Amino acid sequence: MASLQHVYGRGHIFWWRRVHYSFHDKPIDVRLSLGTPDRLQARHRGAVLTASYDRVVSMLNDRIRASRGLTERKLQAIARAMHEERLAEVCTEQRATPDDAEYHSATNRAFVDYFHRLTSRGGHMSFLPDEQSALEAQGWDAQRIADLKTVIALRENKGVSPIRKDEIDRHLAAAGFAIDDRLRWMVELALYPTYRGVYADAEEQLRTLVGRNSAPAWTTPSTTCSPT
Repeated sequence: MASLQHVYGRGHIFWWRRVHYSFHDKPIDVRLSLGTPDRLQARHRGAVLTASYDRVVSMLNDRIRASRGLTERKLQAIARAMHEERLAEVCTEQRATPDDAEYHSATNRAFVDYFHRLTSRGGHMSFLPDEQSALEAQGWDAQRIADLKTVIALRENKGVSPIRKDEIDRHLAAAGFAIDDRLRWMVELALYPTYRGVYADAEEQLRTLVGRNSAPAWTTPSTTCSPT
């Protein structure tokens, strides 16, 4: 039976074998009796199993993934990984162009405010006059409000967002999940406080880079449920 993959003889009966590697910790050794001592029948039955194997395994994986679910621990693990990736990306850009420190600082602070807003509201909402009045009452100056509105408008008018769907999909797939809109939404919610932390941390790194040791007049809003 050397001419047919995955089929071998054991005693007087032929068997079919595949070692399946997926998102499990250990490989699964799949062995099925072909129920015949006849070489031609074993060849035919083995070929049928081999042809249908990938489809069957795909269905099995989808069911296992669905039954496992995206737990809070797994969700926070994804959020932590994405925090580290984005922080490295932002800090590298800032270190590469230190002469643009003022621009980087304004960007960091605007995104901290933006993600704090998303965290506190649980998602995207248009910026309305009542919200501006409330922020002014809290002591926000005109530039801080304008920067926040600019970031909000980038997503609403141009579809530009620091939350990237392809990155979410990549991390979900790496964690062994069949990607769907519900899982994407769960990860996005977890990224609101996570990315707020990214830009707050990037601002701290920027102050060190340019030698700003004194605390700025602008302060970062507090939040909860960020990954540790």
